[in-house]
Order: sequence, then structure tokens, then C-alpha cells
Amino acid sequence: MTSVHTAAALWVHGWEQGLRSAVDNLLTNAWTHGHAEDGVARIEVTLRLSRDPRDQTVVLSVDDHGPGIITERREEVFQRFRRGPSSPGSGLGLTLVAQQVALHRGRIAVLDRPDGRPGTRFELRLPATGVRDAQTTLSLLPRDWLTGATGQ
Repeated sequence: MTSVHTAAALWVHGWEQGLRSAVDNLLTNAWTHGHAEDGVARIEVTLRLSRDPRDQTVVLSVDDHGPGIITERREEVFQRFRRGPSSPGSGLGLTLVAQQVALHRGRIAVLDRPDGRPGTRFELRLPATGVRDAQTTLSLLPRDWLTGATGQ
């Protein structure tokens, strides 16, 4: 069961296939690992503008009802070939998410659910271009996504 909540007229500049890959992998991850104790996968997706007026970013939140990810392991989920013991995947899905977020000058975080219930929130932030700025061009940040080094 998936529910989606979105605000109207949010724009980001980006490569459609890359952003689609990031969102697809986030949703697949939530579907695979986000099952509640009753065995049902419940996913909430929210798309909104940042609440901080100084931070003009579009925020995509994906919340699941799985067991959660302990704080000490949250950065590991973005490393290549890292996967849980019961994971059917290759361990590349969240690595690809982190790659696309970095290439689009964004940030991604793994958080607890804000309602305090079991599960995980993945929060992806991308620079907002807004309706007026939709025609501007934002160059992608060169990055070696395997090492995390930013190009000049």
C-alpha cells in the first residue's frame, strides 16, 4: 500500500532518467525492506518545498514501516554491494540513489520516521528552480561517485 502527498508546482533541474532511477530505487528499497510486522508493505511518499525559507530545496521523503536502520549503519547503506542478510538485491540500489543525488547537487539522509513509529525515512533534497527559473541551466557537479571526491 503506497500513499503519495505532493505540493503543486515544484521544479528541479535534472536528468530525467537519473532522477527516475533514484526514485525507483528508493521505492523498491522501501517495498523490499519496509514491511510491517503484519507482513504488509506500507510506504508514504511526500514531495514538498523545504520549510526553511533560506533553503530553497525540493524534499522527497519516503517512509516505510520496516524494522528501521540503526544510526551507526545509516551511511553504510549507500556503499556498493552492502546489503542486509535477507536482501534479495545486489547492494547497488541505494548506491545508485546516492550517485544521482550527488550528480544533481542534492543531499540524501537516512532518518527515523518523524512519527516515532518503527521504520525508516529516506529524505532526498534537490535544489529548487521554481516556476520562474525553469528555463535556467544548472550544470551537474562533476563527481567520482565511487570515492566521493568532488571535481573542480
